[in-house]
Amino acid sequence: MPLPRITDKRRMVQALLIATAALLPFASVGGNPFLRMDIGLRTLFLAGIPVRIDQFYLVLLATLLGLALFLLITVVLGRVWCGWLCPQTVFNDLAELAAGRFQKKLPPFAAALIEHFTALIIAKLIAFNLLCWFMAPAQVVSRLLDYNSHPLLLSCFLLVTLFGYINLILVKRSFCRSYCPYGRLQTALTDQGTLNLAFPEEHRHLCLRCGACLRSCPMGIDIREGFQIECINCGRCIDACRGVMERRPEGFGLIDYRFGVAKGSGFKPGGKTVILLALTLLLGVLLVWGLIDRNQSAFALQRIATVAPRTMPDGSRVQPWRAVIGNRSQSTASYSIRVSPVAAGSVTLLGPVDNISIAPNQHREITFMIRHRAGAISAGPVELQLFSADKQVASVTILP
Repeated sequence: MPLPRITDKRRMVQALLIATAALLPFASVGGNPFLRMDIGLRTLFLAGIPVRIDQFYLVLLATLLGLALFLLITVVLGRVWCGWLCPQTVFNDLAELAAGRFQKKLPPFAAALIEHFTALIIAKLIAFNLLCWFMAPAQVVSRLLDYNSHPLLLSCFLLVTLFGYINLILVKRSFCRSYCPYGRLQTALTDQGTLNLAFPEEHRHLCLRCGACLRSCPMGIDIREGFQIECINCGRCIDACRGVMERRPEGFGLIDYRFGVAKGSGFKPGGKTVILLALTLLLGVLLVWGLIDRNQSAFALQRIATVAPRTMPDGSRVQPWRAVIGNRSQSTASYSIRVSPVAAGSVTLLGPVDNISIAPNQHREITFMIRHRAGAISAGPVELQLFSADKQVASVTILP
């Protein structure tokens, strides 16, 4: 009776990952990208919510959440990340799958050309997809076609393509075997319930010593020798063993995934798993709370140092200032800059400080004058308030 294969499940997961990575740059929520670090706007979009560069603490929270989630996956699933989810593995598997169909049907020279051509196409797609995480796909296409006007973008595209091509042709699995530090990190994160790929001792007497598991391993290791850092838990040895043992009276493969080390043990979260799960949930709650509670307006003031203050005939003093106002909401907003009631009698504003219209997720610079009544320049700090729809949304205190 044929035994189920791991390879089909792994390829399905990898296909979903590739489809998600390829399509996500095109997804949008409310007119905003679903997920993108937009360089032109200096804005990170998280689930369609724009996070400006001046709200970096939210980006830090998102980064920490991603790191905690990655470590949690490692503690629960072990090296399954390496064999199933890691981009290095996914793209090498894709290249081998695409080129492997021709290697047995064509002469060696033609098969090598197919392998190089496949690696080049995949590398170009990776480079294009990577750029789409930083600007709109349509913008990437138009700028690549108009490469004379955008040489830097073309250089980045060619450089990433070159690295991807070299990786798929020369580096391949040697990076996982010899250079990637993740395998060493994973050994420190192993918990009592971590999923691992094992050749149980209770089945050793049934092994035929056929070597099918060794020949199928992309890392060139022998799973029968026990845990090895180079193992990426891809499951190829499971399928190879099942292909041999399904023809035997025993009718089951000798190699399989298991949680922990005991036979038949299910998933039992240990201390590391509980701590990382709690940390992931905490960071997730903080990120959601920060996105919901963040200020929808930005307000900054800067004295124009290149223009000296002027003393008017009536004794008042005029200073030039620059205001930067940001609209982080999803609709156009109108702003006004006003002096706080405390200083309203001694300070007035001159210039375009009313009905300042700003589009969604945009910033605007306003140059205006602050006039101090004669004798009021030494009165102390002055608070300027930003209003939107007659509601104060921000304030800045300045020194004359």
